[in-house]
Amino acid sequence: MKQILCAILMLCLPSMSYAQWYLGQASIPYDGDDYNDVRKLAIEQAIENASLQASSYISIENTVRDGILTSSKSNIVSKQQISEIVILNETITAGKLTVNLKVNLHSKSNCIKDAYSKQLIIAQFPLMTPKQAAPGDIYTLPFHVASRFKNELSNQPSVFVEELIPQMVFKPVTSFDSINLKTIQSISHRLNSQFQSQYLVFGYIRDIGLYNEIKSALLTNTIYPKRNFTIKVFMYDRISDSILLEDEYHGEGGWSFDSYSKVDLSNSLFWRSEYGKAIVDTLFKVSQDINQTLSCEATKATVINRDDEFITINIGTMHGVKKGDIFQHIKLKNIPLRNTVMSTLMPPDEPTLLEVIQVSNKISLLKAPENEDVNGINQHQVDLYDVVTTTSF
Repeated sequence: MKQILCAILMLCLPSMSYAQWYLGQASIPYDGDDYNDVRKLAIEQAIENASLQASSYISIENTVRDGILTSSKSNIVSKQQISEIVILNETITAGKLTVNLKVNLHSKSNCIKDAYSKQLIIAQFPLMTPKQAAPGDIYTLPFHVASRFKNELSNQPSVFVEELIPQMVFKPVTSFDSINLKTIQSISHRLNSQFQSQYLVFGYIRDIGLYNEIKSALLTNTIYPKRNFTIKVFMYDRISDSILLEDEYHGEGGWSFDSYSKVDLSNSLFWRSEYGKAIVDTLFKVSQDINQTLSCEATKATVINRDDEFITINIGTMHGVKKGDIFQHIKLKNIPLRNTVMSTLMPPDEPTLLEVIQVSNKISLLKAPENEDVNGINQHQVDLYDVVTTTSF
């Protein structure tokens, strides 16, 4: 018999908006096995215990057969973001490794959220050092990573993936290369005729190097081949011309394949291997961070057509828009600066409200309610490529 117990722990939520420290402790049996592995597990459990104090949700699933607990798992979904972890002490007593730490958490619950999915396109992720792909002949890994990344993002609640594009947006020469916003903006504008997405996700795979991990036992040393997977990810907002996310993610896993022959990356055996799972787990974490970032962004849509009757925007039912929804008109202004132009959204003193009259998969027709705009004067101020949003700035 399978019983699912879902408990919500809503403990004391601090009223202050700044970060707060939470204490966590965990003890793991230690019998002389690899210390680093046991220590890592203890730290993870201590962080989880600290997170439970920060108004987190814990979902517990127990499986019972013939009165015996055969499996148990829990998932922590925290409303907090970890900004710093300090290990206070770690001791080994009575065959157990005990770790005490404190976690500095920032609340993520005060952001603006709405019911609409944010639309994005994904560019290719090139290998920064192609020669690292030689062991196993995995030169096509970037294409498989991009495809898997699209699947992970498509499963996120606040994300709508318009397309995985074949273009490569950015490939640095060194890991210290910085993003040139002008170049990204130029590439983004060239994509405007093909794609409607506000957000462009791109980056590169920095490290897939193969290395040996040596684990020491009492009499022997055992060598375990392992492989890195480090990816740098950017998310560009095409409306505000800004980078919303820039972060590097790292995973690693055991390499169980012959490094002198070609590995079939299309085979599920690869993706079920320890290294394949490490890649998927890393991409899942990236997709979660992107989803969290976008869920805190006010939905914005671009005016792609206007006539005497309707304003047409580039989001529809696939993004969660419904007939009767209300949007607010925001003017997009270009301010000339030295050697560049800054695009900024300027809400008017008395914003024009627009109601969804008709909606299809990817577009919606809007009109100013007659009782608020009798002569249609406000609606006629809406120009092509202006922006509408759901919330006030």
